[in-house]
Amino acid sequence: MKVFLKFSISACFLLFLLNANSDTFAQDANKRPPSVADEVANLTRLPLGEGTLIFENWLVYSVNLKGKKRTAKIYYSDNHPTFCWTDDLNNTKSFFFRDSTNATTLTLIPKKKQGTELSPAMMKAMGFTQEKRGDIIYKINKEAENTLINDHSCHAAISSFEDMEYTMWVADRKKIKRSERKMLGIGLRFWFSNQQRAALASANMKESWIPLGFNFEGYEFRVLDWGTEGSFSVVKDDFMINVPGLDLKEVAKKYVEDLNRKKEENLPQNED
Repeated sequence: MKVFLKFSISACFLLFLLNANSDTFAQDANKRPPSVADEVANLTRLPLGEGTLIFENWLVYSVNLKGKKRTAKIYYSDNHPTFCWTDDLNNTKSFFFRDSTNATTLTLIPKKKQGTELSPAMMKAMGFTQEKRGDIIYKINKEAENTLINDHSCHAAISSFEDMEYTMWVADRKKIKRSERKMLGIGLRFWFSNQQRAALASANMKESWIPLGFNFEGYEFRVLDWGTEGSFSVVKDDFMINVPGLDLKEVAKKYVEDLNRKKEENLPQNED
């Protein structure tokens, strides 16, 4: 009975400690060693994982939307399915992280060694969720004039969808190094699948196509550069991820329950 009472008191104290939000509590917490504060905060976080990911492949592109232009970059690898990217190279304090093309997207902040899992609502608001559609077919228009993108002459592949014409600019694959063709195809198809507009996300393109540009009314996408010898890396052990729905009170309750359960398992059994 004494043991049970002792742990009940400990449980109440821990719940009070984790839920307290007064100025006095905040001041006291700031005085504690950073490691203790981190441990408390990490109760509502999950580790990103273990090991270091190296991203040797990279792709730089620009997007011009109604006169507003930004330059972005995608990082990926031949050795694992993870993608990292930044939507604006003028703001590199954080970047997006996805373990595979179908996994949940995270935002990572290297300086703070923290990240956040994006909820479905956040994904939709940021343009990373699109309605499922059937394949949007593009066909090369041999009568259209070619356009020059990154010193490559590109053919126009056209599709009409929802009363709008879309143009995909396809490079001559023979003019691109054999070692770079597959790498470019993987990065570009990831970019297309990551777009909200169905004409891009559901674009059905031939396996041999390497689209270096895309146009529709008020929108222009252009590939600027690419490479296969990058050194961008993510040390997964360094990051703790905030997960929507992990409530501090519930985590604390489970922590105390597990503590009591382990204690009871270690109690000596009464003999009959």
